Amino acid sequence: MPGFLLRNCLLLAVELGAAVLLRDAGTPWIPVLLAVFVAGSAVPHGTEAEFAARFLVALTAVGVARLGATAWEGHGVAASAGLGCLLLVQTVALLRLSRRRRRPAPRRRR
Repeated sequence: MPGFLLRNCLLLAVELGAAVLLRDAGTPWIPVLLAVFVAGSAVPHGTEAEFAARFLVALTAVGVARLGATAWEGHGVAASAGLGCLLLVQTVALLRLSRRRRRPAPRRRR
């Protein structure tokens, strides 16, 4: 369980930083969201996460950062509800990936 908490807190910190940066209208948004995507896909490292699982976590991280900035500006209940749903999906995905056991490497026969 500590691995899950570390992964989730790390990703939430990255998303919060991106939301703060994206609040400003003059911020170039492509590098910020690309950095969030890269961080989101790297967070499941050490688990058996395949491409689809890493992509799901990374995509929800980008959505959380973008909707977090929108909700922070006070653009309504829909942005806040979407943010809550994406955070729930992200947390469940990270919990599921962190609880899987790593399979031991197959032994080579001589």
